[in-house]
Amino acid sequence: MIKLKNIKLGFFLKPLSLYEIILLSLIVLMEILIHYLKFNQIHLEIIKIMGSVIFIALWWLPISTPLSEKFRNIYFSLLWLAICTLWLTVQEDFTSSILPFLIFIFLQITRFIFKWIYKKEPIPLLIAKSLNHRYSKLENRKSDQNDVGYSLIIFAIGGSLSIVVF
Repeated sequence: MIKLKNIKLGFFLKPLSLYEIILLSLIVLMEILIHYLKFNQIHLEIIKIMGSVIFIALWWLPISTPLSEKFRNIYFSLLWLAICTLWLTVQEDFTSSILPFLIFIFLQITRFIFKWIYKKEPIPLLIAKSLNHRYSKLENRKSDQNDVGYSLIIFAIGGSLSIVVF
């Protein structure tokens, strides 16, 4: 099992990997670029494309992929929260600006409820045509039916929340 420094509420301290740093840096860079172009009133089609890519990354990826497992790392969570907060200032449409923030909060609350009920952290699965079980090095176990249920609940309620917000 990987040695991590646990802190309260199910979070742990672990330095970010190169992949995580690159992912978060690209999102921040794109948000800053959009903000800069809008501030200087430069209207380019690329702003809409970059905005759509960021929106999908912040909203859809956490509810449909195992990316939400990274939210257990306090550094990743705080940076993701900062990115969602920056997105609130970049995006002019309130519903599409608040949705990533709501999804992040929803994922954390659902994770805490799952941990409270089953006394173990969930292992999020990729939602596709079929669910493939994963092995989590953090939990030192293979995903089970409870993890499948967790992933389906996240996907269904997160998708429904998205429809209601829009």
